[in-house]
Amino acid sequence: MKAQTYDRIKTLVDIPANFGKSMIPKGTIGTVIECYERPKEGYAVDLTILSETGEPGFEYENVILYPEQFSIVSDTPEMGNFISVFGDINYEVPQVVQEESKPSESQDNQAD
Repeated sequence: MKAQTYDRIKTLVDIPANFGKSMIPKGTIGTVIECYERPKEGYAVDLTILSETGEPGFEYENVILYPEQFSIVSDTPEMGNFISVFGDINYEVPQVVQEESKPSESQDNQAD
């Protein structure tokens, strides 16, 4: 398969949206949210679209894309903005560490 869940993608062609009532332009950035192998390879993708209302922000469209309609990208303008706003913060998933339990004094006294 070309992509995996959570891969960032960039469309290579204009994509019909709203049942063909509008077009999402080539070069739109999105995220793969589901991968399909049957009946043919396809991907459910959330695309990020600049708001057409003139207000700041984005609209989102969920579409099915085929491998020839997108490329995988590692860095996007949105990521650049995120980094510039939040600096060099390193986000890491906390790891669960299990400590060895030591017998308490009451357990030691019971053994005597």
